[in-house]
Amino acid sequence: FMRSSVAKKFKIPTQLIQKDLRELCSVKIKEDKVFVLPATKGLIKGLLPIFREIQKSGLPKNLVIKKLKGKIGFGVFLHPMAKPILKGEPIAPYSGKVVICPQNVENDTAYSFTLLADLHLTREEQKRWDPTRAYHPKRLYTVLVDAYKTGNFTRFINHSEKPNIEAELVRMSKGKGAIPCEIVYVAKKTIRPGEQLLISYEGEDKSYWGTLNIKPFPMTPKTFLLNDASEIVEG
Repeated sequence: FMRSSVAKKFKIPTQLIQKDLRELCSVKIKEDKVFVLPATKGLIKGLLPIFREIQKSGLPKNLVIKKLKGKIGFGVFLHPMAKPILKGEPIAPYSGKVVICPQNVENDTAYSFTLLADLHLTREEQKRWDPTRAYHPKRLYTVLVDAYKTGNFTRFINHSEKPNIEAELVRMSKGKGAIPCEIVYVAKKTIRPGEQLLISYEGEDKSYWGTLNIKPFPMTPKTFLLNDASEIVEG
C-alpha cells in the first residue's frame, strides 16, 4: 500500500493517502502546531533496501513469518542466520488505509495505529468527514493507519509489554503531495538472531486491549525463538 515519492535526494515509497485527507492533516498539524520530527538521512538510507525487498517479495530477507501455537496467529522473527538488528535501526514503515474517525467511538480493529489525535474539525470539515453525526464544536477526531485489510508485514508483529521495537512518528518528505507524517518501526534494543519482533500496542492511557476486550498472550522476545532449522521453540 505504498507509492513512489521523493524524500530529499532519495527516492523512497510513502504511505498512500487520499488527497483531501492529506491536506486536512497538513492543515491541522499547522493549526495545532504539531511538530513532526523529520526523518534522518540515516533512517531514510536504512529504509531504502527494506522498501525494495518489501516491494519485491513482501518481506525483508532477514525476517521470517511463522505461525505460532493456538490462537496467537502469526509472528515475525529475525532469521537465525541473520545479523543482529542494532538499536535504532529501521524495521519498516507501518502501512495501511488512512482513515479519520471520532475519538469517542470505539475502534474494534486490532490493526489500527494512531497517526494524529485530538483534532478539532470545523462544521464543514465534520460534514465532509463525519456526515452521519450532528456538528459538535468540541468533538475530537483521530487519524488512524488501519492495516486490517491492507498493509505490509508489520501487521503481523505481535504485542509485548517488553518490546524490542518502538514506533516513531516522522516526516519522510516535504515534497508537494507527501503525507505530513508516517509511522516507522525501529529497533528499541538489539534484536538477536532467532528472536521474535515485538512492539507494545498500548498507548499511555493503556486502553488498547480494554477496548477490544482481549487479554493478550504474555510474550517477550525470548518466549518463542527460531532454532538453526528455523523451527519454533519455546524459550
